Amino acid sequence: MNLEEAIAQFRVDADDLVEAYLASDVQVTAWLAEAQEEAAIRANLLFESSNTSICDIAVTAGTMGYTLSQSVAFITYADFTPTGSTTTTVLSLKDRLAMDRDYPGWRQLTEEPKYLVVDQTSVQLGCKPVADGTLHIECYRLPITTLADTEEFEIGSQHHRHLIQWALHKHYSRPDAEIHDPQRADKALAEFTRVFGNRPDADMRRGFMANAPAHNQAYW
Repeated sequence: MNLEEAIAQFRVDADDLVEAYLASDVQVTAWLAEAQEEAAIRANLLFESSNTSICDIAVTAGTMGYTLSQSVAFITYADFTPTGSTTTTVLSLKDRLAMDRDYPGWRQLTEEPKYLVVDQTSVQLGCKPVADGTLHIECYRLPITTLADTEEFEIGSQHHRHLIQWALHKHYSRPDAEIHDPQRADKALAEFTRVFGNRPDADMRRGFMANAPAHNQAYW
């Protein structure tokens, strides 16, 4: 299903088939784009390991903190390779509380990285790196293309039909006497949630990171 087909299906489901439409194509497109992003966050639908603009971060010796691509939703893996080296070290994913509890004084250390502290929009190596290098991550991400421009969804085709439930939820939630229908809005949101799950909160993400097992061995 592409964007045009999804809009057509929305109009059938919403009984919005007669011009002038109650919801414009622009509005429905925005809701579907939001639906795709929401689905990707809730169900971890878009895995990324090879797009260098997202997954590879240049590390400078002595510098601990780095900004993540805005498309990164959830990091699953990280490693560090010093410049000019063939040895890559897998990093344990931690949160700041876990580092402070288990490795006091980590901010003052200067050594080869073993840990990666994960925040919402940035990461911090668990020490001051002794050498330049490349931090590589694998992650679940948000959509990176603009739906209105590409007219193609990034998530799998088996999910496209269910995105319309989010658009229906947004449509029936509008404060318009002719459209507003809380019962239909809630029903559509419940169906969207049934398919894609609840949105994980930040504490859940951080908790997973803090309890991620250590894999600090090098591999070649």
